[in-house]
Amino acid sequence: MLIGVASAIKLTPLLFVPYLWVTGRRRDAVRAGVSFAACTGLAHVLWPAASTTFWTDAIFSTSRIGNLAAPGNQSLNGALIRVGAVPPERAAAWLVLSALVCAVALVGARQCHREGHAARGVVVVGCATVVASPVSWTHHQVWLVLAGLLLVAGPRRARMAWGVVLLVAMTFSVGGWLPAGFARENVRLLAALAVCTWGLAPLRDRAPATVGLLPGVRLVVRPRTAMAYAGVVATAAGAVMLLVRESPVSVRFETPDQHDEALWGPPTDGCMSYMWIPRADGTVGYACESGVDAASGRQLNFSGGWGGSSGMVTIQGQVGPEVARLVFVPVEGTKALDVPLLPQPGPGSGPLRLPRQGPPGMIASGPVEDRRFAGARGFSIAATNTDHALLLAFGRDGKLIGDGGAKLRTG
Repeated sequence: MLIGVASAIKLTPLLFVPYLWVTGRRRDAVRAGVSFAACTGLAHVLWPAASTTFWTDAIFSTSRIGNLAAPGNQSLNGALIRVGAVPPERAAAWLVLSALVCAVALVGARQCHREGHAARGVVVVGCATVVASPVSWTHHQVWLVLAGLLLVAGPRRARMAWGVVLLVAMTFSVGGWLPAGFARENVRLLAALAVCTWGLAPLRDRAPATVGLLPGVRLVVRPRTAMAYAGVVATAAGAVMLLVRESPVSVRFETPDQHDEALWGPPTDGCMSYMWIPRADGTVGYACESGVDAASGRQLNFSGGWGGSSGMVTIQGQVGPEVARLVFVPVEGTKALDVPLLPQPGPGSGPLRLPRQGPPGMIASGPVEDRRFAGARGFSIAATNTDHALLLAFGRDGKLIGDGGAKLRTG
């Protein structure tokens, strides 16, 4: 029952429900499932809006937690982000690989249980939750510590040898000895993966087994051969991930004391758009308008283009007075970068220029009507790629009040 309660608070313990089932404790597995459903249902009754938001949106938006590319996130998802896998392919790879790791761990844990090593089986499943969870911060990796304790719980000679190894590893940090690269960034993930296969070791010497797939169709499984193939597939998958990764996205921001006119053009006059005002004499007047306003509640607006010879994508826009913080995430899941907000000329702050082009067949004449919004601030971003970027505006209370991610990805 407590497994179900824990899973209702933090989803990863749910993997222990099938562990109970495969080890023959099926009534306990049902109790855990019922407990999880009851607690989740109670939470929905008490907090219906928050529960609906979690299950329909937040559960799929793991990047809301922070920088998932940080080395502290030692999950498969974190490793995929660090090698440059982009969101659509990354999600598919993470789901497939996580399912395989969990299946291997459950098979190994069942074998541990059958041989009387229940604690070892539990640790194997626990390490699988570390690998499969989209986010596994350092404090989630307690299962690796428990795996270390089990290593020093064996025969006396092995206990002494492993004790020395663990003492050296924990004191001097093995990761610090490794050269910069994939192994160093993911050393604890690789250790967790090794533990996930721990329970399979006794299976390698098992005799071939026959598994019935369909009536009249039977498959002969040779454990040692299957393990060799699995190792080859895992190595190939790792190589492919390293080969298809994308280059890191470079980002530049305009600041109050740094404006690159070749990249972003002349300094803005606070006009994001001009409204045409046709006149009876065939001329056309213009009204300068900001990109944000209080009437519509729009607090984030921008347009994009190419930064000339730089080859970068430029994003220029405005935020309203309710925006306290604007962040740009180059690739979903990576570190959020604070965007400098620049003061914008407001109503009556100076004469406005006529736009360079008007409607066909009409002659533009001034003056330009000033409809700039007081309190608007501007921003300019240049990035080498925005296909998987997020642009998020937050209010003073820290709540999200503007999301430009979809606009960035659709151009």
